[in-house]
Amino acid sequence: MFSFLQTAGVFAIIAAILAIAATVLAFIFIVPSKRRARLNPFGKFIHDTLTCKYLIIEKILQALYIFLTAYVILLGFFMLFAFVKNDWTGKVTWLGGSGLFIMILGPIVVRLLHEGFMMTILLVKNVISINEKLKNQNENAGSANDMFKTPVIPRPSASAPKFCSKCGAVLDENRRCPNCNH
Repeated sequence: MFSFLQTAGVFAIIAAILAIAATVLAFIFIVPSKRRARLNPFGKFIHDTLTCKYLIIEKILQALYIFLTAYVILLGFFMLFAFVKNDWTGKVTWLGGSGLFIMILGPIVVRLLHEGFMMTILLVKNVISINEKLKNQNENAGSANDMFKTPVIPRPSASAPKFCSKCGAVLDENRRCPNCNH
């Protein structure tokens, strides 16, 4: 008879083998971009999820925000009707004040935390969007117009006109200024 740990070990090995098989099958049938067009809507959803085309954390944070807001409001409401007896002194204390405090400030704190996380996610999404736009812009411009390449500043040729250092007028062929004779 197997003990619990032996049974758990066997199941862990079987789960690892099945996970490897699922990974190989996903990389063959779902993950390649060329296969996405032939998938049904659920397959496209799985493809986009596995290739990280969108962030799941947004939906998770939204659900967590709704849950935590409801939780703190209900906790504060139930505390309005709660009494606690101190074992040392035998004194009974009403928790209604703490309940009101939690009902009022709890949703505000939860909202601020949610907005902080969402701003971080928006920052990441904007950086990804900017990187994609720069990538597309660089691909369209070609390798000759790399925006991060150091620009080449042309040197003036010998036939280029020279300018006076005092007044800025074009110098004549003798390199003298016709305006100020400098």
